[in-house]
Amino acid sequence: MSQDDDEFRVAIREVLDRSGLSMRALSAAMGRDPGYIAALLDPSRPSRARPTPADLLGASDATGIAFVELLESLWGIPASRLSGELASLGVGPSPDGRLAGLTDTERASVTDYVAFLASRHRRPRASGS
Repeated sequence: MSQDDDEFRVAIREVLDRSGLSMRALSAAMGRDPGYIAALLDPSRPSRARPTPADLLGASDATGIAFVELLESLWGIPASRLSGELASLGVGPSPDGRLAGLTDTERASVTDYVAFLASRHRRPRASGS
């Protein structure tokens, strides 16, 4: 999902306000030059490259704002998509604690089997169809 420049400026301003850091300090946390955030927020300046995921990791470390929240607010990548993809790879806590003791290969087999069963599951048709 792509944000227009105005939406992006609002999102970066919210991150800046929430962080409590100055523009220079947030720029430094991202490993960028001191004027980076100021340039991003100034609509009269030419567009600059938006923060990379590596920049956002630095901002997350410095501000305590979760990396996935920064990806969602600044890149438009929903946290639910990331958590869904991580779960499909067997990364993260399992809703069923019994899976925690399985090897990566065993968890992948369980995931494949669940996907197989889900593909065979048919939703009931609405009456009158």
